[in-house]
Amino acid sequence: MAYGELLCTKCNITKPEAEFHREARNPNRNYKRSNCKSCDAEKNRRYLSLPGMKERKAEIKRRSNRRLSYNFPSELYDQRLEEQGNVCGICKTDIPGGRGAFHADHNHQTNQPRGVLCHNCNVALGNFKDSPELLQKAIEYLNKYSEVK
Repeated sequence: MAYGELLCTKCNITKPEAEFHREARNPNRNYKRSNCKSCDAEKNRRYLSLPGMKERKAEIKRRSNRRLSYNFPSELYDQRLEEQGNVCGICKTDIPGGRGAFHADHNHQTNQPRGVLCHNCNVALGNFKDSPELLQKAIEYLNKYSEVK
């Protein structure tokens, strides 16, 4: 085995270091995984082909992202959704839209969790920059041009 090469413990083939992922548990070090990228990919394909695994993995990723990015732990998310009757906090739809899960809404300045919204309402608040003033102007605009008086 030459310098810059590693032996894959799965396929037992010596390959360049670039063919191995860096060890995720120790990202600051230059440790490489013991299986090459192609063997890891095959293992992941087999794992995801099991019934329900794609959905389970997606849900785990969503929950982790809510907790880490939006300060919205799963328990709080589930509690807020239940308090809202398992519907969007604004339009009251029971269809989340988007990628199939309700969104964890949070204050962008304080990062504090607010409620649970459908995709459309979440995007709408984002497009209005979470500004009550802009939303009020939009309401006034809609009322001005509304045919229902």
